[in-house]
Amino acid sequence: MSDAEFPLTQRFLSEIWTGMGGETSWIDSIEFSDAVQIKSPFGCTDLAAAAFGACGAAVAELTSLAGPTPTSIQVSRAMASEWFRFPPIAPSRPLVNPPGFGKPVVADDRSSVFAGAGAGQNTGPAVWANVYPTADDRWILLRGGGEKALKALGVKEDYEEVAAVIKSGKADEIEQAVVDAGGIIAANHTIEEWLDHPQGQAVGAEPIVTFEHTTPFAGENWAPTPGRPLAGIRVLDVTRVLAGPLGTRFLAACGAEVLRIDAPDAEEIERSRFFGDAALGKRMAFVDLRTPEGKEQFLALLSQADILVHGYRPGGIDSLVDPALRAETRPGLIEVQLDAYGWTGPWKMRRGYDTVTQWSTGLADGTTAWALEDPENRIPINAIGRLVDASRPRHMPIEALDFGTGHQIAAATIRALTRRLQTGLGSRSRLSLARTAAILINGGRVPELPYVDFPLDGPYEDRLFTVNGKPTRRLKWPLEVQGNPFYWEHQGDKAGASSPIWSTI
Repeated sequence: MSDAEFPLTQRFLSEIWTGMGGETSWIDSIEFSDAVQIKSPFGCTDLAAAAFGACGAAVAELTSLAGPTPTSIQVSRAMASEWFRFPPIAPSRPLVNPPGFGKPVVADDRSSVFAGAGAGQNTGPAVWANVYPTADDRWILLRGGGEKALKALGVKEDYEEVAAVIKSGKADEIEQAVVDAGGIIAANHTIEEWLDHPQGQAVGAEPIVTFEHTTPFAGENWAPTPGRPLAGIRVLDVTRVLAGPLGTRFLAACGAEVLRIDAPDAEEIERSRFFGDAALGKRMAFVDLRTPEGKEQFLALLSQADILVHGYRPGGIDSLVDPALRAETRPGLIEVQLDAYGWTGPWKMRRGYDTVTQWSTGLADGTTAWALEDPENRIPINAIGRLVDASRPRHMPIEALDFGTGHQIAAATIRALTRRLQTGLGSRSRLSLARTAAILINGGRVPELPYVDFPLDGPYEDRLFTVNGKPTRRLKWPLEVQGNPFYWEHQGDKAGASSPIWSTI
């Protein structure tokens, strides 16, 4: 099919690319294939394909500084959709998929919003990452916060107690109490309510990437190598959960050395077993920034890094390592950071995840409203791999905000590197999940196309890989840029498996 038959993909690509300062000539020749879409009212497949397309344009622009400009950039919409699925449905797979692998599962509404997502299992009541009705006929998603959140609610960690106290209160009041205590929570909004909300208006006015030049680069000369465009680039990865790690995974696929650091007691370590493919191409080390020794290790690593990508809660890394000290340690550093709700407005310091941001911005409400318009064909809803009814707000089939923002991070980082080569200046780029939500909201309802039949069983790479000691297949990468294959030289570490040093001399 011609590009003209995917107008929403093209629209999203243009919005993303120009939103990070790119010239449209770099995206004019990108070709998209596969007339399918994820079953959702929103352009999830269009966002996935556009985000990969922006990454391809960034690679082509960078490599053109050192060699011929790639004349072909191609994106498979179907494969982009599959690579955007929740991590238990990994692109790296056993030689034979087990029965039911990757199929959505019927879920219990008292279980976590992640329970059984692609794993073929279901669990009972869960306090966290769960949904509760309120006294004013709205819904609360209680995502996290531990003892601080429970103290704000006045209950112990018991599903029935949490449900009862939330049912007795108003959504906005409960939300504010838990946020004030440091918890992660969201009351649902319709899209119209979000667009009228002060935070919705603030983030809607922000660019896709807030970019500013910083100090002159004082490091060694470097030039991209066509065929392995980021070879010789060092990326210090201080990200969490999903969006940031996906962005740095793409940089590793381009040949960058990516070193991810975590505190030895980080919650992320337990989660990492779910996100194995997000670690592809990276080494992972323990560095505790709360200690003098850890801070010294971090600054030593930073002094030799080209790029710092971080995604701590708003203000988190600044409280550990002052921005002025970071700039002094590595003049000309390329710094890329993300948050949940944007960089302006009353919620700019609020913590959140993809699922929480979907709830706040109206995407979850919009999904349920769409399903109720044609229940015979749209219910059950696939909510992150869980088959559910339309009795409450529901998540989209994929964590589109995490995956979309993650690949925008990759494209923005490569663009920043191109700018440093052109100007000699470092930079700071900021992105947010809520700004990516605005892309989907502004895109409106998707055109009718056949649905992607998850999971896609191929096409696979033409070789096997060893992952955790086992022979493994891997789905083909959705993006092709002429003369620049994407692959990982390292299959990814477990948390803390590497030393906190750069491996390149």
